[in-house]
Amino acid sequence: MTSANTESKKKKAPRYQTRLVLFLDFLGFKEHVERSAREPAHLARLVAAMDIVGGIGASHKGVLKSQKVTQFSDSIVVSYKVSEPSAVFLLLNEIAFGVLDLAERGFLVRGGVTVGKLYHSKRHVVGPAMNEAYRLESKVAKYPRVLIDPKVLKVARAARRSEHSPEDEAGYVSDFMTKDTDGHYFFDYVSWRSVVAITGGDNDLYADYLGCLSILIRDGLRHDDASVQEKFLWLRRRYKAAIEEIKAIPANHPYRAENGAMCEVIAGLPIFRIDTKLAKAAVKAAAKAKVMAKPGSRTRRRRARSD
Repeated sequence: MTSANTESKKKKAPRYQTRLVLFLDFLGFKEHVERSAREPAHLARLVAAMDIVGGIGASHKGVLKSQKVTQFSDSIVVSYKVSEPSAVFLLLNEIAFGVLDLAERGFLVRGGVTVGKLYHSKRHVVGPAMNEAYRLESKVAKYPRVLIDPKVLKVARAARRSEHSPEDEAGYVSDFMTKDTDGHYFFDYVSWRSVVAITGGDNDLYADYLGCLSILIRDGLRHDDASVQEKFLWLRRRYKAAIEEIKAIPANHPYRAENGAMCEVIAGLPIFRIDTKLAKAAVKAAAKAKVMAKPGSRTRRRRARSD
């Protein structure tokens, strides 16, 4: 028997662990790379954005001993054992800060957080939980959002800080979970409540933050790809709702009394009515063309008979 075989026998066989896992991916990464080739300054912005993604969970390194991080190009996988106290809250908090920072810099991400069987080492990440996190990101999320599997609430209740009750811990986690119109939960990085009250963003900079989002939305709605326009129509709905929420604050409300100038700035932000109308028409036309192109469609059969 060779020494290599003897050494391999000493190694423990890989086993799945039940872990909390995040899979995160940049939206429109290819376009950012192509832009960086034309604009050297954009490469620096792109690398800085990748550092932000790679830094998710970094502040808890050593605190959460089971933490594993794997980054490849524009994607990152972060995982923890489900037994780590407050791991769910800490991960969602890190995601929130990262997503807000990236959006402010002009970058959007899409991802999925779930829990399940996973093998995550320095070199490898594999397992059903990885498959599910990837599925959430690539097949379900669709829009620039990070989906959160409700199963993480059970983990939060079981692995909590000693001073928290199960209900307290689950409540802190659920604060990061907003139910979308399709029934999926995601981290809301647009509304004042989520950005300022929950995540702890600077209230005085909220108008500036929405202004950064407005530039992203404008460019996205004007994109020449209907599939991209559809993603930004989703974001525009969240953005418009956030503006309307601020505009609806009564004149005698304490918040408006303290933040009147900022409320006026937010009320004056563009909502892109014309761009939205044109983008909706483009998305509708693309969907119709897709249906017509399917084998067996009535339109294709009619054309075949006419030929």
